[in-house]
Amino acid sequence: MTHFLIPYRFGGKTRLGDSELALAMLEDVTDAINALGEEALIVSGPGGQGEDVVRALATLPGPIAIVNGDVPCVSAEELDELTKRAPAIVAARDGTTNAIAILDGASFAPLYGAGSAARFAAHLGAQRLALPGLRDDVDTWEDLERVRDRVGKNTRRYLKRLERSRAS
Repeated sequence: MTHFLIPYRFGGKTRLGDSELALAMLEDVTDAINALGEEALIVSGPGGQGEDVVRALATLPGPIAIVNGDVPCVSAEELDELTKRAPAIVAARDGTTNAIAILDGASFAPLYGAGSAARFAAHLGAQRLALPGLRDDVDTWEDLERVRDRVGKNTRRYLKRLERSRAS
């Protein structure tokens, strides 16, 4: 059994300016996790992403997958591949980190930020995986347009509702 952890800032995704869209993307991530028969622990606290993850890892036995909530194209198959290959990471296009699979929480260090994928790979001795649904995070509306045809049902439903409201 793998524990799934999602760092998520409620009301977040300030660059998108749309907390409902952020929530729809989070729901797509949790749906992919649920399709594996697992549940996600969503962490949000007063600290930054790294601090939130460290606090949560202190309560979880391994193996653990840490998956960002802004990857609405993720599939259960990709999550399964990530966890089977632990220690492993999936970098975002910009070199930050979208997903990490570790065997034990004690191996984690909060290395998030610009260039974090290289730091995590080196620190964990992790293999870097090229899984498009995990690689393609959505930080901006341009990112969303790039992946729009592959997003999960919750994000797709929200975008259709948004289009209808703009048309009326």
